[in-house]
Amino acid sequence: MHAGKEIFYIPNLVSIFRLVLLIPVCYLLLEHFESKNTLIIILVLCMYFSDLLDGFLARRLNQISEAGKIIDPLADKISVAAITLILIVLGKIPLWFALIVLIRDVLIFSFGLYLNKKRDVRLMSNIPGKLAVFTIGLVLLLAIVNTGLSRDIMTYMIFISLALIIYSSYLYFIRFRKAITI
Repeated sequence: MHAGKEIFYIPNLVSIFRLVLLIPVCYLLLEHFESKNTLIIILVLCMYFSDLLDGFLARRLNQISEAGKIIDPLADKISVAAITLILIVLGKIPLWFALIVLIRDVLIFSFGLYLNKKRDVRLMSNIPGKLAVFTIGLVLLLAIVNTGLSRDIMTYMIFISLALIIYSSYLYFIRFRKAITI
């Protein structure tokens, strides 16, 4: 099938929908709609489930595409970056944690572009990387919930997330080095 038509694959449209959901999430967060926290949480959970759904649909419908391999992680990184930046501005997450998350995403994206361009290789995410992203998302969600209990849990999740970020980044770097020496 023509590569331009891949964008209209159902899993790719689900990934694009995730970016569309980001607009009201960012608006509500920036407008301090704490009375609408339930709506924000529902939208963020819809974004999360759309991330699970696009991968499932890609495999189930046999619509794994080169476009999807770019759109899905890009939608994830844009969503995490936007929400993270807003939560920094609102003072709901520590700046140092946000910087680690954003630098990790920029490095993975940059290494991925390099490998794609120079070696025509795309490194798929691994289990520790998926767990790191899950815990990062959980930290962001707990910051949005912003209750005493959620802040306590968030503190622990930040350190669990940090350990997973370090471990998964180390594994990614090893895979990157192997890919550039081939």
